[in-house]
Amino acid sequence: MKYVISFLLAVLVFIGCAGPQKIRVTGEEKIVERSAKKRPEWILKPYYEKGNMLYYSGGVTGKGNYELALRQAKGEAIKNITEGIQVKVRTEFSEATRGTNISEDDLGSFVEDALGMVTENLNIQGIIPKTQYYEKVEKTTATGVKYLWNCYMLLTIEKSDYLQARNLALNGLVDKAKRERDKKAEEAATLLMERLIK
Repeated sequence: MKYVISFLLAVLVFIGCAGPQKIRVTGEEKIVERSAKKRPEWILKPYYEKGNMLYYSGGVTGKGNYELALRQAKGEAIKNITEGIQVKVRTEFSEATRGTNISEDDLGSFVEDALGMVTENLNIQGIIPKTQYYEKVEKTTATGVKYLWNCYMLLTIEKSDYLQARNLALNGLVDKAKRERDKKAEEAATLLMERLIK
């Protein structure tokens, strides 16, 4: 009996010394490692311009493999390049045709043709990986913990590369209109060239 009481006292002392345990909830996540002290602002901006550079970011979260997550983040950034260039071309064309007799329908077909030509002419080698950011996340599961990755990639393109690709596309639109003997399209493409290429 003396030994049982001693054993129970020892167990109580041991439990008391261990202190209160924090109960972790299944699905709870916490960042256990990151590549920078804090999240960079650029991960929230899919596109922005600064100086002579165009910046495009992309990211993925909750991936089980770091290398795969990094590749997918780059893929997202490249997708944002395509979407960003589409918005940029449409905006530039709309501003250049303001006050002319080019209709939205005509402009729409120009933009579609131009987008194909701009992306075709844009040198993929001109896309430069600027930086990347990652977070290693510990997620509580019913059987323990697992580790996931949040990865983000920032790519840049020189504005001059974009302008060169856009100008080649405009020249291509003029040539295409001439080949098809489409006077209206030729006039519109020539007007865009005059207003956009300085």
